[in-house]
Amino acid sequence: MSASRNLLTVVVCLSVFPLLAQDAGELFRQGERLFAERKPEAAIAAFKRAIEMRPAYAQAWKALGVVYASRQEFELAERAFRNACEHDPSLSDACLYYGRTLYLLNRFQTAIDVLHSVLQRDVENSEACRLLALSLEALGQSAEAGSAFRQSVRYYRASAANEDPGIDYGVFLFRQGQAEDAVAPLEAVLKRHPDAARAYLELGCIELALDHLPQAAAHLERALAFSPNVARAHLLLGKVYQRQGKTQAAEEHLRLGSQTAR
Repeated sequence: MSASRNLLTVVVCLSVFPLLAQDAGELFRQGERLFAERKPEAAIAAFKRAIEMRPAYAQAWKALGVVYASRQEFELAERAFRNACEHDPSLSDACLYYGRTLYLLNRFQTAIDVLHSVLQRDVENSEACRLLALSLEALGQSAEAGSAFRQSVRYYRASAANEDPGIDYGVFLFRQGQAEDAVAPLEAVLKRHPDAARAYLELGCIELALDHLPQAAAHLERALAFSPNVARAHLLLGKVYQRQGKTQAAEEHLRLGSQTAR
């Protein structure tokens, strides 16, 4: 009788566990569909149920983190990405997203540790280098940050225009008091991405600091053509117009900048 009961238990386990795994996978796919349909609450519920069934389901943890990050709920995203990274460090972008979220939460040293682990597996990961550089800069480690920025630019292949590492490198050089050196990386970004509003904005800021008023005005006007509601661009352009003696235009952009910043 005991042997029969044990055999029955084995049969039940073998039959149920694959179904649980299959159900978790289906819930994961359902969550992906719901997120694509812009139903984040339902997607979160599906991913959570998948994780309840398979607590080490790294893909579901990562997907849950993506949904939270899209809602700027970074504390929740951090936990999800941490679990994804810990359960499967080789899962595409899991640890990278974890490091990025830590940076956004100002947990710079932990971000550095995670991003170093990413780069150990993928030396030429430009985005990991960029985030590492930003984290190092935040901790005042300027020499190390500069090296990481240069690596990020060197390994760059493709990304969203406003996340081109050349933008952050140019801003870094400007903050280091190297305004003239900061121009070239930003101009290189605009050759790759003629629609990079953030690159025009930062270049306009630097040209203003260098007292290159016509160039500053042209870059800031382009920034606003691509992103009309950026308060900083309006405020900077207002300052340029003031110095050019364009009083009415200056007042208009300063007013728009003040309104947008609220």
